[in-house]
Amino acid sequence: MRQIIVVVCGIAAGCAGLSASICQAQPPVNKFGFNQIATVQTTGDERASQSNLWVLEVQFKTLRQVRLLLPDPKTGEERDEIVLYLVYKIVNRGLGESKEESDTKPTNSFDAEVTPTQFVPELTLITQDGPNKIYADSLIPAAEKIIRQREQKLLPAGAVLKNSVKIEGAIPEESLPGAEKEEKALYGVAMWRGVDPEADRFSIMLAGFSNGYKLVRGPVPYQTLLDRAKEGKLTFSDQIWNGKSEWKAASETYNLFDEKKPGPPDPDASIWFYSTTYDRVIAAEEKPTIWRKTLLQRFWRPGDQFNRQEKEYRFVGDPEWIYQPDDVRTPVVGGGVPVVAAKKPAANAADEGAKDAAAEVK
Repeated sequence: MRQIIVVVCGIAAGCAGLSASICQAQPPVNKFGFNQIATVQTTGDERASQSNLWVLEVQFKTLRQVRLLLPDPKTGEERDEIVLYLVYKIVNRGLGESKEESDTKPTNSFDAEVTPTQFVPELTLITQDGPNKIYADSLIPAAEKIIRQREQKLLPAGAVLKNSVKIEGAIPEESLPGAEKEEKALYGVAMWRGVDPEADRFSIMLAGFSNGYKLVRGPVPYQTLLDRAKEGKLTFSDQIWNGKSEWKAASETYNLFDEKKPGPPDPDASIWFYSTTYDRVIAAEEKPTIWRKTLLQRFWRPGDQFNRQEKEYRFVGDPEWIYQPDDVRTPVVGGGVPVVAAKKPAANAADEGAKDAAAEVK
């Protein structure tokens, strides 16, 4: 069974690296209501470290809701519930061309794909006021039927809205920006049941929309970074993150390779993570964890738990590409939501609804 690990940091841990260049496709907002667009963003370092990298453009509408009667997971009796849902669209724009590429030789080369590259989305909603709670995307047939009746007519002719299981498959063929009629797009919907009615602030993590990853060790004190640099175990192109700002190349991180340069103002005030590569992983050291390129979008609902209205849900800022860990051993960083496992959409919505609603972080 697939799992994702959720960690929402106080600020975005971007996918910046040795090259500051970013590839961004800027398609126009389309007439079908997908007014928030997460463009394709990559750096030269990401491309250099992963030769088979792909990143999808993601367009989506704001959070919406439907109200209906659903069976109580414990008693089986029907009760009035609100199901939150997110309708999204994915397009493969390719990686485009970057103005400035890294000269670093690729560290992870891959053979040609035997089967088409697979799109396997995992969307998780996190409430962020009061006790933080994690909600996995669920399959809720009764709600999906209502959502289809409402949303299908708002999609382009021939488009099919699919849940997070039915949409799994090969990523779309590449489509150039500005050619909306010829786009090879896919349309999906994620649903969440039992979300805390008192929550006003939400984050949604969209995993599986890129295959980008880093092999990461940490947290470690800053002195460990200095020691590894002196021992030749840390390279100029390795990535460093202090749990607060963006990932940056080790060569750009204070005095790691030059004692004459000043160090961080207060190294003990931060926790430090650093990347490595498969060819340098040895049995004598702790294995690194995998951090994956994931999309983060925040929302706000300026209301209360009574008479919840769909129009109250609003975007907070732009979508952000971040890296988040797979491993539950990784501690909380950046003052965000604790690392918690969340499952793929459940086929038995009645049974899983209770688990989704009870996924409170203690």
